[in-house]
Amino acid sequence: MPVKSLSGRLSWGLALSLVILLTVQWGMVSYAIRHLTEEQMASRLLQDSESLLAGIQFDASGQMTIDTTRISTVYQRPFSGHYFVIESGGQQYVSRSLWDQDLLTPDVKAGVEVRLTMDGPDKQRLLSVTHGYLKQDRLIGITVAEDLKQFDAGLRQFQWLYGAVSALILAILLLLQYYIVRRELKPLQILRANMGRLERGETDRVEMAGPAEIAPVIAELNRLLAAMGNKARRSREALGNLAHALKTRLSILSQMAEQPEIRAHPELQRSLQESTEAMRRIVERELKRARLIGDALPGQRVNLPEEINMLVQTLQLMHVDKTLDIRWHVDEDAVFAGDQEDLLELLGNLLDNACKWANRQVSLNVRKSDGVVFTIEDDGPGCSPEELQLVTVRGFRADESQPGSGLGLAIVKDIVESYGGRLDLGRSQALGGFSVEVWLPNR
Repeated sequence: MPVKSLSGRLSWGLALSLVILLTVQWGMVSYAIRHLTEEQMASRLLQDSESLLAGIQFDASGQMTIDTTRISTVYQRPFSGHYFVIESGGQQYVSRSLWDQDLLTPDVKAGVEVRLTMDGPDKQRLLSVTHGYLKQDRLIGITVAEDLKQFDAGLRQFQWLYGAVSALILAILLLLQYYIVRRELKPLQILRANMGRLERGETDRVEMAGPAEIAPVIAELNRLLAAMGNKARRSREALGNLAHALKTRLSILSQMAEQPEIRAHPELQRSLQESTEAMRRIVERELKRARLIGDALPGQRVNLPEEINMLVQTLQLMHVDKTLDIRWHVDEDAVFAGDQEDLLELLGNLLDNACKWANRQVSLNVRKSDGVVFTIEDDGPGCSPEELQLVTVRGFRADESQPGSGLGLAIVKDIVESYGGRLDLGRSQALGGFSVEVWLPNR
């Protein structure tokens, strides 16, 4: 699963937070303006209602009359957007502006106010206020309404303007945030470059360049690198001491093999000399590895084409009598992260073995596959299925007539296992001889 960058997550997080904040603020401001405006409009309608109430009179027969001088001219103009309806005891008086239309007038008691939003004449959206009054012992219900068209248009204009200003502010804040994040994360770019140098083996520690929050992590990483280096050095020294001690004892055994008592038994002498020589070669190999272990920097990459080219030239000189055609190819993205001597010993044993058994042709292909894969093939006789089970056993030799100690593939197996890799042996489909495939992870 791909991991997003810290800069990207911060940018998206802040952008989302700002969008949510400005959207909520836009909604709250719009609601507040609508609420305050409707309250102001309702207060004005209530004043008109009280003005109408002052002009209402009842004669001796209970007939309701109204003083038209108290009616504003806006209620006289048809569909003006300002309307009223007066009801009392089954009597009704409507403004001329309604033009024979009607309004929804809820029943109210004295002192009760009802506020509604309704559809009016000419599909107008109205805000109406109905209030109950008691005058001359008679209940009067007065409904006054006003068109919300101008208010809605003004609110929409404000919302568009507010949205445009908010979008501009958002863009400015995002640019400012991008600049701040880039500047503050610049030490992490330096740290990333230092980690790259560590990966390439150009240094053995990470420089302390980073924010205070990750400085402890860098310090702990450097401490672990130093501890690993110290452990590797101590292991190398211990292995070297052990190998030297064994070498001394082997020298004593070699001298004992020349004693007259041993020389009197040729078979025993030859067996002792062969075993001593085999052990001596193992000790020499481990001494060489002990000198080299821990010297490689963490993450060091081996130049595969250069090392393989030199190795192939050496093998061609060693087997000049066979006039071998050694072909090799390394994919551009193939990388080996490990000890150079391990690689040379692994490929040296495999290619040398292929050259010994090949008739004319040897091939080496290196490709990337979640690590690196080395495939060595030859056009020799190959091995039978039974021999394939034994060739990695230390000391086994398929043909005693060929020079060697029988340790080559056993050493290769040890190296592969030390890297946590895989060794596959078989018959070459392309050349018909022996085939070896080694997979090593990039650790």
